Amino acid sequence: MSLTHFHDTIAATSTAEGRAALGIVRISGPDAIKIVSKIVSEPELLWVAHGGSSIYTNIQNPYVAQTSVCDPAAESQTEVSATQGAFIDDVVIHIYRTPRSFTGEDLCEITTHGSPVIMRQVLAALVLQGAREAEPGEFSRRAFFNGKIAIEDAELISIKANATSERELRGAELALHEKFDRLRNAYDKLIALIALVDAEIDFGDSDHIQINDFSSRVDEAVQSLSTLQRDSANRRENAGYFTVALTGPPNVGKSSIFNALLNFERSIVSEIPGTTRDYVEAFIDLDGFRVKLIDTAGIRDANESIEARGIALGSGAARHADISLRVTEPSNRTPQLSNGAVLLHNKTDLDGWNESLRISALTGNGIEQLHKWLAAELQVRSSEFNQINLSSAEIVKLESIVKRLESLNLELEPPLLAEELRISTSDLAGLLGMNIGEDSLNYIFSKMCIGK
Repeated sequence: MSLTHFHDTIAATSTAEGRAALGIVRISGPDAIKIVSKIVSEPELLWVAHGGSSIYTNIQNPYVAQTSVCDPAAESQTEVSATQGAFIDDVVIHIYRTPRSFTGEDLCEITTHGSPVIMRQVLAALVLQGAREAEPGEFSRRAFFNGKIAIEDAELISIKANATSERELRGAELALHEKFDRLRNAYDKLIALIALVDAEIDFGDSDHIQINDFSSRVDEAVQSLSTLQRDSANRRENAGYFTVALTGPPNVGKSSIFNALLNFERSIVSEIPGTTRDYVEAFIDLDGFRVKLIDTAGIRDANESIEARGIALGSGAARHADISLRVTEPSNRTPQLSNGAVLLHNKTDLDGWNESLRISALTGNGIEQLHKWLAAELQVRSSEFNQINLSSAEIVKLESIVKRLESLNLELEPPLLAEELRISTSDLAGLLGMNIGEDSLNYIFSKMCIGK
């Protein structure tokens, strides 16, 4: 979006499409009040209204109201006023004058009856008088550029508009605050280091920088950013739900457990090893949690490329899962675990195994206990559930910052060390919204609704 567009006056419906008692049409920009005054029955009320006040009036289609037509049924061909049909709706208009508005500009919110037809007619009337239809997130974008909201507030607006459940909203809010806390933490550490390096350059007695714990200070910033990268990578495909993966060698009963949890046959069960050649997914509701269940291909040395590829894909899905259940059978109850997997002992009807998390997919014994265990585990994890989801531009920028910081050491020439720290700090400032780039802004605001 070109910055020249900020001279436009924009308008949009700000309530969702569909039947409702009320609807809102927004207009913001230098000509907002002038344009609205052209479509109301009492424009003088708008001109004298103070910011923060409201008026009750009628919206009319100005072009219909100013047009005259001939009535062919009349005895004489005299012109008849066409004001009939010009009325659109009786509305309440909330007036906000610059700079005391959400966008920092003159802004009007027109509350209409909730019919989508009425809202479209009001919007069309505003556009006919010179407004431009707003792009997604453009109201919030103007609020950001006019200093009314920070970039964190802008992302929070998007989260609130798109959340589909209370859990999702709470988790996304926590994740957003965590994201900015980690960025600010790293930024503050680098600012402090720049101050120390500058002091050494100006007042130090050596040709090299001498700062105690320099490496550990840099490592703390790197760790904060690396954790942010990792959490984002783990959530990019999992946002909005938890994932539970069933892993293990062939024929331990992963597919049988998968079907038992779903309560219907979704995955093919066979005595032939390697039946599941690709991972299979299905969603279940578990005590109010939306869960994606994954049945992975049996892990073994594959003899052909297709099976090997299926095993690799399943292993990748398991690594990114919130809970990875490593399924065992009587021949191997204590396998070596990795990536925080949890043992799930199957076929307990064969050996009477009575320890830890256990199940018999054949008899159904333990299914209810497994459901309860998963629900309890998800309840615990939901308090920590984050949905950190970085844009591609943010990921690239973080990778660049981390790489640059990892290359820093006190053996560098002092001016070069100071410059490298400043570049990293400037890049972090961009991620925090202090000197943010156009690509990042487009990503943030394009996710919003039109009218936000």
